[in-house]
Amino acid sequence: MKMTELAPAKLNLTLEVGEKSSDGYHKVQSVMTCAALYDEIALESGIGGDITMTCDCSGLPCDETNLCLRAARLFFKKTGTACDGLHISLKKRIPMQAGLGGGSADAAAVLRGLRKLYRPEMMIKELERMAMELGSDVPFCVRSVTTMVRGRGEQLLKLPKLPLCWFVICKPDFSFSTAEMYEKLDEKKPAFAIDSLGLIKALEYQDMLEISDRLGNCFEAVLEPSSEIFTIKSKLLALGARNACMSGSGSAVYGLFTQESEARAAAEELQKVYAQTWFVESV
Repeated sequence: MKMTELAPAKLNLTLEVGEKSSDGYHKVQSVMTCAALYDEIALESGIGGDITMTCDCSGLPCDETNLCLRAARLFFKKTGTACDGLHISLKKRIPMQAGLGGGSADAAAVLRGLRKLYRPEMMIKELERMAMELGSDVPFCVRSVTTMVRGRGEQLLKLPKLPLCWFVICKPDFSFSTAEMYEKLDEKKPAFAIDSLGLIKALEYQDMLEISDRLGNCFEAVLEPSSEIFTIKSKLLALGARNACMSGSGSAVYGLFTQESEARAAAEELQKVYAQTWFVESV
């Protein structure tokens, strides 16, 4: 049987990171949503043999380090389902090492697809618990709706849907190491004022202006003032974005627009300088 799952990009509307705990992990508090920038996962089951994978992105390994393969193996192990042969085909559009959760979104799409193929009666909560073993963003990506995420990613609170808006997502030519960004947070301990609870209230009232005013990411506080991230943010604001923010640990930056025409024009302008720029709707 063949089926296809879309894997949307993750955006952090807010991102707060606490101090490292004794287990070596940081607790986070983040309002996350998705944007209509999709990877595409095609699953073909019942073909005999083991689990195999192909991808149209030459820089992405299709071995046992790939989250898609790991997700599939985890699903069969946890559910006790016999694998009758599975091929995973991945079409990449979400840039890697961007803070957009591409790998997590792909793994979550594999889990959702396998649930439909083999265990349609499985509760989504069970799939989210399984996803936690793959990474802190994967449970959210299983859900892929506007959500408050806490702890190590396992505490999920569904929020009102983000009102229709448009994003211009810009990925510069460089990337940031997630581990190094966390190290900088631990070292510098920067002060930041991010209002996740205020953003939640704005979502309840569907107040787009209040929502956009409360975007914030603590990782921006460890960047050098001369960082190109701030240049991109300034360009987005000058082109009509209500606000702009880095997603995750970077390096992608998004601008939130309330007017479709302004967002389209801004994307066209930024593409002259940054090839990896996308105009997308909210999900």
